[in-house]
Amino acid sequence: MRNQILFKCFFVLIMGLHSFEVFSQKKSKPNVLFVVFDDLKDWEGILAGHPQAFTPNIDRLAKRGVVFSNAHAAGTMCCPSRVSVMTGLRPTSTGIYKNSDNPLGVYKEKQSINKHFKENGYYVAGAGKILHKFHYEENQWDEVIGRPKTAKGFISNRQNPDKKNIQKLENSSLSWGSFDAPDSLTFDAQTVEWVSNKIKMEHEEPFFLACGIFRPHIPWFNPKAYFDLHPLAEVKLPNVLENDLNDIPLRGKNIAFSTSNFTMLDDLENDQNNAENENFKKNGQWNEAVRAYLASVSYADAQFGKLLDALDSSPHADNTIIVLWSDHGWHLGEKEHWRKATLWEEVTRVPLLISGPGIAKGEECKTAVSLIDIFPSLIDLCSLPEIGALEGKSLVPQLQNPSKKRKQPAISSLTPSYHAIRDNRYRYISYGDNQEELYDHHTDPEEWTNIANNRSSENIICRLKKFIPIGGLLPILGDSEGNEE
Repeated sequence: MRNQILFKCFFVLIMGLHSFEVFSQKKSKPNVLFVVFDDLKDWEGILAGHPQAFTPNIDRLAKRGVVFSNAHAAGTMCCPSRVSVMTGLRPTSTGIYKNSDNPLGVYKEKQSINKHFKENGYYVAGAGKILHKFHYEENQWDEVIGRPKTAKGFISNRQNPDKKNIQKLENSSLSWGSFDAPDSLTFDAQTVEWVSNKIKMEHEEPFFLACGIFRPHIPWFNPKAYFDLHPLAEVKLPNVLENDLNDIPLRGKNIAFSTSNFTMLDDLENDQNNAENENFKKNGQWNEAVRAYLASVSYADAQFGKLLDALDSSPHADNTIIVLWSDHGWHLGEKEHWRKATLWEEVTRVPLLISGPGIAKGEECKTAVSLIDIFPSLIDLCSLPEIGALEGKSLVPQLQNPSKKRKQPAISSLTPSYHAIRDNRYRYISYGDNQEELYDHHTDPEEWTNIANNRSSENIICRLKKFIPIGGLLPILGDSEGNEE
């Protein structure tokens, strides 16, 4: 009897120690704050994409972590880029290339970041535009809210209550304008408040919190204060080259002239009618649009600042990894284009910042990386089970030593046969059928001179060509209403 009692006591003690150990392991795992912006190009102070960019909050995060200044999206539109980040797979492996492709089957069949964290003991929640069209598999989240439900007076992501201030480009969906209302009534502010409240809570488990900030996605409607940061008379236009498309192959011109994110069949036939770019110049609205985009960037940065403040004032500040990224960039007249969905630097280059415990502070990594590297990096940083199918490579070596080089370039895809390969120096674009572009970023950071036909470029193209994805899946076609969502 005495032996039985001793055995029970010993068993209870062992189980108690095991439970404490498991609990301690849960608590010792880092939290993750996962922040994605929509259509945010390299117009931040830290990336110097525009001299008048005002992003004090993104810039202060940069002082706390590593800035990947040569980071690139795997997809060139919202849907394919977000699918690639959340699954760690390239568009050629998911079949998602455009916003009109249907990602629902991919989210169900493939392991996603949020699902992987949820299955491994994390509280997983998110709000805002994390996935295109707010496509969420609710069983893969503990809580998720795409569009927060708010009281009367809430301003949606496409609304400007001051109708008289709405400006439009003729024969285009592009519009912009200010309104007199506090940030607190706006869509992104409501999203940030929801996530901030989750940050402030006590958590028995480590958390993965995702926040999707919609701006600077069109329409560029923002509170007046952000327009006032960028007086119209002082706005500087992007650097452009007259007749920049003269050395671009036919398919590149087709893409530049597209006003539908390269989703309409007649885009493949159009290399003469560049309507949006001509209208901006003819109507004298170029400065207004650049100002509106700058204002949208500043507004989005301010919302992120509230999120950062919430974390800093919480008990989780010292044990939280922050990952900040954008799904892709945007053209504002560069290469005579006014949208996303190209294979040039303006679209593929995006902000990517990572901070947290054990990560270098205030450092810049200049080596080429891809957004599909985020998933394997988080697996390493949070000691989660590895997933062999991921196509990205962990950035942990660069987070510990930002000068460490990588052999794998960044690959961006627009179709199964249209790809850009970006390494530390060159961008190579292939449209198939021997239609190519090559740019040397050491001498031509604006990508004004296509050197693909130079004899001296043959070895460079041969080396980069080896990274073109072979046998890419055909698009998974679907009905995605509201292509710009």
